[in-house]
Amino acid sequence: MRLVLVVALVASALAGAHAQGAQTQGAYAQGGATARPRNTRLPLRRTHPCEKSSCYPATGNLLIGRESRLSASSTCGMHSQERYCIVSHLEERKKCFWCDSRPQTERNPGLNHRVSNIIYRFHPGTRHRTWWQSRNGIENVTLQLDLEAEFHFTHLVIVFKTFRPAAMLVERSFDFGKTWRVYRYFAYNCDESFPGVPRRNPNSLTDVVCESRYSSVAPSFDGEIIFRVLPPNINVGNPYSQEVQNLLKMTNLRINFTKLHTLGDDLLDNRAEIQEKYYYAINDMTVRGSCSCYGHASRCLPLPGVDSKNDMVHGRCECTHNTKGLNCELCEDFYNDLPWKPALGKTTNACKRCTCNNHATSCHFDSAVYELTAHVSGGVCDDCQHNTMGRNCEQCKAFFYKDPEMDLEHPEICKPCDCDPRGSLDDAICDSVTDAAGGLEAGRCHCKVNVDGRRCDTCKNGFWNFEENNPDGCQACSCNPLGTVDNQGCDTYTGECTCKRNVIGRDCNQCLPEHWGLAEEEDGCQRCECDFGGSLDNNCDIVTGQCRCRPNTQGRRCEQPMQHFFAGALDNLVFEAEAADCNTGTDYNVIYNNCQVSIREPFRDGREDSWTGTGFMKVFEGDHIEFTIDDIVTSMDYDIVIRYEPQISGDWEQIEVKLDRLDALGLDSLCANSLPQDDLKSVVLPDNARSAVVNPPTCLEAGKTYKLHIDFIQHQSNEPNARASVLLDSVVLVPRVTALPFFNNNTPTAEAWRRNYEMARCGDAYYYTVNKNDIPEICKQYHTSVGFYVFNGALSCKCDPTGSTSYKCDEYGGVCPCKSNVVGRNCNRCASGTYGFGPEGCKSCDCSNIGSLNNFCDTSSGQCKCKPNTYGRQCDECQPGYWNFPNCQQCECHGHADECDPKTGACTDCRDYSFGHRCDRCMEGYYGDPRLGYDIPCRACPCPGTLDSMHSFAPRCDLDPMTKDVICECQKGYAGSRCDVCADNYFGHPEKPGGSCEECNCSKNVDVTKPGNCNPHTGKCLQCLYHTDGDSCEMCQAGYFGDAEERTCTECVCELLGTNSTKGPCDRITGQCSCYKNVIGQSCDGCIENHWRLASGEGCDPCECDSIGSVSEQCNVYDGQCNCKSGFGGRQCNQCQTNYWGDPNDMCQPCECDDLGSAKQQCHHNTGACVCHPGIGGHKCDECARGYLGNSPSCSPCGECFDNWDRIIMTLHNETNNAISNASKIKIVGATGAYTREFEEMENNLNNIEKIIEDSTVGKTQIEGFENKVDDVKQSLDNANKTVMDLNLFLSTIATRINLANASVDGVLKKYEKLQEETEQLNVNARKLQEANVEGALNLTREAKQRAMNAADNADETQKIIKDTERRIKNTDLVVERQTVTFNETQKENDESIRELQEEIKELQSRIPELNAKMCGNANSDCDLCGGAGCGRCGGLSCDQGAMTKADKALEFANKTEALIRKNELAADDLSRGIAVAKKDTAASLAIAEDTYNSALAARNLTDDLNKNSSNLIRDLKEFLASSGGTPADVRALANSILNLTIVIKPDEIQKLSDDISDTVSQVTNIESIIEETRQDLEESKELKEKALAAKENATATLEIAKNVVLALKDASSAQIAAEDAIKKANNDIESAERDLVPIESETDVAQKKANETMDKVTDLKKKLENLQKNILSIDSDSRLVRSEAEDVVYKADAAEQQARELRQKYTSANSTLTKHAEKSANARERAQLLLDQATKLAAHSQEQLKQLQNMEVFYNSHIQDLNDREIRIGELNDQVGRYLSAITAKSDYYRSCSA
Repeated sequence: MRLVLVVALVASALAGAHAQGAQTQGAYAQGGATARPRNTRLPLRRTHPCEKSSCYPATGNLLIGRESRLSASSTCGMHSQERYCIVSHLEERKKCFWCDSRPQTERNPGLNHRVSNIIYRFHPGTRHRTWWQSRNGIENVTLQLDLEAEFHFTHLVIVFKTFRPAAMLVERSFDFGKTWRVYRYFAYNCDESFPGVPRRNPNSLTDVVCESRYSSVAPSFDGEIIFRVLPPNINVGNPYSQEVQNLLKMTNLRINFTKLHTLGDDLLDNRAEIQEKYYYAINDMTVRGSCSCYGHASRCLPLPGVDSKNDMVHGRCECTHNTKGLNCELCEDFYNDLPWKPALGKTTNACKRCTCNNHATSCHFDSAVYELTAHVSGGVCDDCQHNTMGRNCEQCKAFFYKDPEMDLEHPEICKPCDCDPRGSLDDAICDSVTDAAGGLEAGRCHCKVNVDGRRCDTCKNGFWNFEENNPDGCQACSCNPLGTVDNQGCDTYTGECTCKRNVIGRDCNQCLPEHWGLAEEEDGCQRCECDFGGSLDNNCDIVTGQCRCRPNTQGRRCEQPMQHFFAGALDNLVFEAEAADCNTGTDYNVIYNNCQVSIREPFRDGREDSWTGTGFMKVFEGDHIEFTIDDIVTSMDYDIVIRYEPQISGDWEQIEVKLDRLDALGLDSLCANSLPQDDLKSVVLPDNARSAVVNPPTCLEAGKTYKLHIDFIQHQSNEPNARASVLLDSVVLVPRVTALPFFNNNTPTAEAWRRNYEMARCGDAYYYTVNKNDIPEICKQYHTSVGFYVFNGALSCKCDPTGSTSYKCDEYGGVCPCKSNVVGRNCNRCASGTYGFGPEGCKSCDCSNIGSLNNFCDTSSGQCKCKPNTYGRQCDECQPGYWNFPNCQQCECHGHADECDPKTGACTDCRDYSFGHRCDRCMEGYYGDPRLGYDIPCRACPCPGTLDSMHSFAPRCDLDPMTKDVICECQKGYAGSRCDVCADNYFGHPEKPGGSCEECNCSKNVDVTKPGNCNPHTGKCLQCLYHTDGDSCEMCQAGYFGDAEERTCTECVCELLGTNSTKGPCDRITGQCSCYKNVIGQSCDGCIENHWRLASGEGCDPCECDSIGSVSEQCNVYDGQCNCKSGFGGRQCNQCQTNYWGDPNDMCQPCECDDLGSAKQQCHHNTGACVCHPGIGGHKCDECARGYLGNSPSCSPCGECFDNWDRIIMTLHNETNNAISNASKIKIVGATGAYTREFEEMENNLNNIEKIIEDSTVGKTQIEGFENKVDDVKQSLDNANKTVMDLNLFLSTIATRINLANASVDGVLKKYEKLQEETEQLNVNARKLQEANVEGALNLTREAKQRAMNAADNADETQKIIKDTERRIKNTDLVVERQTVTFNETQKENDESIRELQEEIKELQSRIPELNAKMCGNANSDCDLCGGAGCGRCGGLSCDQGAMTKADKALEFANKTEALIRKNELAADDLSRGIAVAKKDTAASLAIAEDTYNSALAARNLTDDLNKNSSNLIRDLKEFLASSGGTPADVRALANSILNLTIVIKPDEIQKLSDDISDTVSQVTNIESIIEETRQDLEESKELKEKALAAKENATATLEIAKNVVLALKDASSAQIAAEDAIKKANNDIESAERDLVPIESETDVAQKKANETMDKVTDLKKKLENLQKNILSIDSDSRLVRSEAEDVVYKADAAEQQARELRQKYTSANSTLTKHAEKSANARERAQLLLDQATKLAAHSQEQLKQLQNMEVFYNSHIQDLNDREIRIGELNDQVGRYLSAITAKSDYYRSCSA
């Protein structure tokens, strides 16, 4: 602001200079041309002060001219005269005046003291001083200035007529009084007047503080208060900053006076004569400021309605820089291209005119546009004309375009679009401007998709049929550009396309057959060229060209096998001769030799084998070999090739080859035309070849079995040769290639392929041999294709994983890469002469050429074929018990071994604890002589026990050759003949099992050469040396310290006064003595710092030196006296020096106690009051005390009257103080709180009185007696009080006498002090006499010398200390110099670290939104709806993406799942209970049914018996009737028997009985089926119950797991989407389980209903059974009457037979019914089985659910662990951020204060 003032002054000076120049110019003008000096130039144009920089109006007093805007809340004499006084006239104590500020006294400055008087120092037109004055005694008074506009306020000056206020504050408003802000507080006591406001200099511009320098009492007249808005102690770097401008601007100023200086009278009362002395009065006040124009005006003009006065600062700015407003706070109209800013220094920040290109007349500022243009332009034009629009009216409106040939400001710059409506889009709009980069052209219309042209009036190339109704404008040609010649499109009228050579179709979008890949090639498509063997045909995919491959082939053309597959070679069908069947034939009465298998070992010199398989089959004349052929894949002609090796010269001439077809030929087969004679062929084996082809070829069918016979009839046709032989290797079936379809289909392609095949000689016999090297690539390709065709694709390598090095074989032929000594196409066997097929290949047999028959061995064990008397795998060893092959000798092992090394003869596996080359020595740990002839067996060493007993201390022992006793070689530490005692310096119990000896640990503090150093059993050291002690001599003796192991024990030295002997001796390691409190030193010989009095014997006491009065905190260690500064005294230097008083920190004053009246010269250290003799008073003890008369020191008591009066006054004083105290308490705790005890006592007394009254039974007379007694007691109390008063008077008299006695004692003490002074004087005189004496002088000289020497020593020590200090200072300087560079580098590193930390903090802060997004669902850093880090909450309803919300949802879903599981568990329990009830009912039904069944069975048996009896009876009757030889006696007997039979029932009853029996039997049959069905249902019910219980257990386990999941979810802070999916799936599964339970429940209900129906039926059956039993009983009774009614039986026998026949029919019907019921039971079983299956599925489903829940639990646990890790990581990051912030804060504090 000081710069602002300077600028204002300069501006004023410039204005004055300009005015003077103007006057001079006017003078020249008046004088005419002749008046102008000849050599003077014309004056230059004056530059406006605001033209190139900021400008400011001049400052002045804002009060001038604003009397009406200045107000005071209190003014004296406003309504009537008021008297006031001043206290500055000390001679008159006070002088009073009158104040009358009413309007009639306005011209009387002596009476009128309105607030307007402070504007001017003198009354206008006079030299009379004027002032404003407030009313008397009013403390809270306000002065307020209300300005008409915004001003800049710089400082305030107030001159007071009387005392300045004890407290006041200055505040301002910059919004016309709406809000107020305090500038500064002023107070005599800031803490009391404005508590909480700091009392110091302001640290910043906006710092509000309280200061006291303008609030003291003095001076009482013309005291000033000066306030500057910009504190002078703060350097304002930028006076134009926003902070400074905001601090200066003001519309209202208010000065609040809050406290008067009352000079202590405020402690009295508020009487008028007191208050009329205290008021506020101001002589004059200056409010310095200027018009607020923000640097855009150099002067201000009066506002309308404001009268201008001299030196008045006006409030309306004369704005420049294109600004307007009272304070130039706005830009002028059409000057809004830049934001309004105040002018700063050389920067005018003038408002900029908007650029509207003459198409608008107004504009406004848009901050968003300003930011978008990088603070270049923010003006936006309003209401653009001439069909323009845009921020600067620089664009044309829609449907208009900018004419590129016209100027932008031309009124016709925008032309209307001219678009063809048939082909244009967007309502015929066009491009408004031309932009080559953006592809825009002014006036070009937006065409439809298939329309072109500037006006959109033509079709694009490749389109036709331009129509308005077509949404695309033109119809596409639909020609495929890839298949169209030169991409010419189509005819614009017909749409026809022109195709390429290999392309067809109307739209040229298809390839010719056997072509693919429509592309931009010249011909359009390319040939398929599928491999003729690997593909099924020559058709391929039209897009990719992929041919249709045979199995296991690949490639676009199907020309190569898949991985791990191969193409079969021409000779792939190989049949080994050594594996064929060979038998011997007879011819010409000659017996031929048998066939022999000749195994060949591979060549060792690297040559290739000339055979396949293991070798050859050696055949002779007449031998017959038979091959089985069963692996033909393709039906076609095959050449039979015989591979062989001749053994003798000459060709084999007579060999017959015959093919037996075991299966009939198919009618439609390729070989259907083959004749039997075609299967008999002959062949000749030349001796100069290795293979021969059997002609003609043989037709073989796929999938059929053949037998191939080869008869070796005769070698030469002229004569037989029994020794003629040939080595037959194998027979090969080679497909006839030229007969294949793709070589022989009469097409040019086939002819070309065949011609190339023959030209490359790919069909030569060379390819039939075993070794085929360097096959031409073209032939290999042909053969590969042939192999694909013949074997219907590629064949599997099937490489043996054990014998091959890779699963991949040769693509042609399929030979696998074999390991060492492994052979075969599949690498599945060892080569001849090797064995041990395994992962490492095969090993060579290496049979001994001496002991073996040949070099072939067993392929598994490797055992060679040995000659007699040889052994070993290689046949290279002697038999067991012998050695030295081939000259074998018997082993010599003294009978302790059976075998020896076959080469050296060393015995192996010696027995009986012997060892050695011949087993002739004992093993270590044993003793004896095992040699033959000595026969002392080897036995274990007893030292003292054997090694096996684990109680042996000798590794070996020997046999004494003389005594034959054992001699132990003891280990170290053991002694004795059997090592059963410990050696010297060892201890233990080796004689006991498990005991041992250990070395004594005496810490090397014993003489090891002497015995007895330690106890031999316990190890305790007994002879410790070097002042050591302990079981191991590991510590020093008591009273010694040091390292016992280093032998440095030294005697402790402890100070007696500082050592606490009750705590024991010193520390044995450090030697530290046990010190008292505050005592230090190893010997406890000193006090800790700032302590003294070691001699107390109880520790040191603290010095407690006063930090202000003492030089240091350390005192004298002997007397505790602190080293006091000047003016301080006392032991602790916290008092004034002797005979002084006061606060030593402020000022000490002499006591000046009266010598006669004071008891001692030292007064009270705080108050300065002297200690007086009795009767003496006064501050200095120089006057008589209260209650005494006379002149000091002769004072006498006033007497008893005064004492009584004084006692009464004191009593009243105390009671008054108590009343005041209670009154103060009443304000705080109320009346009851202040008199709580009294009220409690009163309440207790009242309660007691009430109780006494209630319990009282006395009458009125007794009460009057009590009252009399009470009066007597009162009289007694009065007498007692009088006695007490007398005693008090007596005591006061005694106290007076005691005071006189004390005064006498003080006099005696003074005399004693005088005597002491006299004694000291005598000592001085004696010293003088001694000095006068020579000897005494000598003594004094010696003492002086000694003191001088001590002083010299002290000086030397001081010099040493000084030199040492200087040296250290120099070293410090050197260190500082050395460390300066390091410090600078470190500082740079620290700066770099701070920068890195800031970047890391920014990075961490940038990651906080990401973490918030993951955890809380929203990436905002502010605490919005979802919360986040530092917000105290996380997640919410709308935060579905947050892990916290997901976890909450998952937890809620799990709770719901748990409730659902519990619900299902309850349903399962209900189902289980229902099944149990069904089981119970079924069991009861079963029991009833079984009883019914038994009863029915019994009834059935009874019925059968009846039927049987009836049949017998009928038979007998028929026999009787048919018999013709019956005698009369027989007839008589029969008649009698019949007559004896009687039937009491009627025939219809018999018929009814028969029907009931039939029905009952039928029912009985039905019961049997029901029982059977019920039994099955019961078993199924049991199974269902078990399943239900199992399901319940599973559900319970599932519930427990779900509970665990819920607990895990409750502890989790996060969950993932996968968990929700798993829970949803679990929910779906549970719902599915519920759906499954519904039919189960329905089926169970059905079963329950069936059981109920069965129960009902059983009940009915029970009733029927009872009736049946009754009927059976009646039948039984009636049957007894049959004999008496025989005649009726004879009559109705036929009817009975008929009834029996009907019964049998009904029985049959019952059986059929039983069968039907069995079928129904089967249906029930099926339903039960269905229920069982469903229950099983439910159990399995529950088990699956259990597994899923377990997996879910594991999944949750893993996510919980992940969240914990992230939480730990976040905690670590937070801690790290905290550390970074702490470090940054520390660095910031460091660099701010420039101190560590």
